[in-house]
Amino acid sequence: MKPSDSELTKDDIIEYNLQLLPKVKNIEPTYSIVTRARNYNIKGGDSIEIDIYLTGLGIPAANKLVIVWSSPNIIDASSPGVATYSIQEATKKLNGKDMIAPVAGKGYIDHFKLGPNGVTIHLNKGYFLPVPKYEEIYMPQIIGERIHEGYPPISISLKTLRKAKSGNYKIDTVLTYRYQNIVKQASDKVEFRITNWWDRHQWWVIISGSIIAFILLVLTVINIWFPIGS
Repeated sequence: MKPSDSELTKDDIIEYNLQLLPKVKNIEPTYSIVTRARNYNIKGGDSIEIDIYLTGLGIPAANKLVIVWSSPNIIDASSPGVATYSIQEATKKLNGKDMIAPVAGKGYIDHFKLGPNGVTIHLNKGYFLPVPKYEEIYMPQIIGERIHEGYPPISISLKTLRKAKSGNYKIDTVLTYRYQNIVKQASDKVEFRITNWWDRHQWWVIISGSIIAFILLVLTVINIWFPIGS
């Protein structure tokens, strides 16, 4: 896999490896996770959609991203869902040296099937690389902080059971990463609700009740002013 000419030129890649990467490669990595739910209230049988971002700086030697949910009994085990990646690490030989650059977006999408109880993902180095040609070279934005051609760095679609019990649930995301002999963790969670009949229809019941109450009030007033049989 290599970056296309429309993304980074040969000179861009050389400058990236010789000027920008040296500024960050020896920094002790420090990261946080930001998770966002696209739909907080769903009914049984629908999918919960989650986007995951990384924010921080530094390139870990190794990492794992663990995603688990509070109750496996609400997930459709026959088709739990899928994780989608939009970032890759590209390698290209220039001037006799192997040089790297992050690539992201529609042309670099990859998928990973989720299990009914959770999933462990190993993120490629591209997620932690700084954005090429970024103006601030001492505190650059990293690729994992951005949306790329409409795709978040990582997204998951988790299908719930049609007969899942209504209530509040959560999805926990934990990133464990290593630098030299130091191991760190970052975590975040997102909550969602599987709605019941009342959750989905209370607005209609309330409006209908209000209309009926108003009609009864009008009929009562009419009956007071114009009694039947008078």
